[in-house]
Amino acid sequence: MEIFSTLETVQAFLLQFGVWTPLAFFVLQLLQIIIAPIPGGTVGLVGGAIFGTFWGFLLSMSGTLIGSALVFVLSKRFGRPFVEKFASPKIMDKYDNIKESKLNAVLFGIFLFPLFPDDILCFIAGLSPMKFKTFLIIVILGRSPSVFLNTMVGAGVMADNPTQFIVAIGLYAVFVLVLYLNRKRLDTFIHHSKKENKLSPDQPTNKSTNRSR
Repeated sequence: MEIFSTLETVQAFLLQFGVWTPLAFFVLQLLQIIIAPIPGGTVGLVGGAIFGTFWGFLLSMSGTLIGSALVFVLSKRFGRPFVEKFASPKIMDKYDNIKESKLNAVLFGIFLFPLFPDDILCFIAGLSPMKFKTFLIIVILGRSPSVFLNTMVGAGVMADNPTQFIVAIGLYAVFVLVLYLNRKRLDTFIHHSKKENKLSPDQPTNKSTNRSR
């Protein structure tokens, strides 16, 4: 999509809505949860550039929260066939069937780490026993740090004060570096949080195997 090729093109697209620009930005943030080609990071940066850190974060987080909630509810309603239209078999195999006792921690970790497919996980979470209220709390706590820092960087790009930009970039870089260095730990935790595969009907159990000996 050419509209999302640069920060300038996204900004120009949003500003053409005039007084409706905040609403257009909110809708765009909501849609980027559902439509993969829309880059949420780029849109968030532009939000900071247009609205500043506070309002940019508020609009970004609101759109992200509503979009995540919508996906979760739709997945609950329409089930696995709906989710499989958006999630690849590889993603489904890796993140589906997480132990219920580990699900909250896994989802929070994935939302916190910007290097994981967090939008797709909103779909998969809808297939789990997780309650809607719990999901919303995890989205807010897990996604707020990266959304805030992304918005702060965007605001710093447009600020006349270079100190603000440098501080924003520095904080974001430290945040991403810390998460990146711990990515393997989260990956391992996710792997060990999977439920054990159930035996197929024709697969012998230990008891039946022992009896046959």
